[in-house]
Amino acid sequence: MSYSILEDNELMDKVRLSDGKAFDEIYRRYWRKLYALSLYHLRDSNAAEDIVQEIFASLWASRERSEIKHLYTYLATATKYSVFHYFAQPARNTGSLEELHALAAEQSTADSRLLEEEIRREIDRLPEKCRLVFRYSREEGLANKIISEKLNISTKAVEKHMTRALRQLRVQFKHMLMSLLF
Repeated sequence: MSYSILEDNELMDKVRLSDGKAFDEIYRRYWRKLYALSLYHLRDSNAAEDIVQEIFASLWASRERSEIKHLYTYLATATKYSVFHYFAQPARNTGSLEELHALAAEQSTADSRLLEEEIRREIDRLPEKCRLVFRYSREEGLANKIISEKLNISTKAVEKHMTRALRQLRVQFKHMLMSLLF
């Protein structure tokens, strides 16, 4: 079985059952991104490596009781908090207040980019017609009548696709927000 074709949630299901190959695929898929995120803030390759290793060790250690719904969001958030924890340690607390404010501002920007990436991913998961209607409406600002003419469907069908898209996105982001908060 090729683990590289599995979705994150399928990999996590296998990891919960202690499947080491599924864990290796998660590691292979996300190590570099988490390392880059950590290194960007720390500017210390050894510390960045340590943080990422700790995150993956923690993921494996808590695998059986893990209820992660959005894996990359979870891992990136864990990285963010580990970086903050790193700076909060007394031995490393040599930075000025301005540096800490700059780090918080950078993190806010990183969080925004992460959220935008997650939104794009969820939009891409919508059924094709639903996704087209959503993009025409929200990204291009087209009216329902114009969308219906463009896609050769009724205005009611456009409304139905928009309702479905918004409902699906609302449900997904409700779950994502809950996983981020808890």
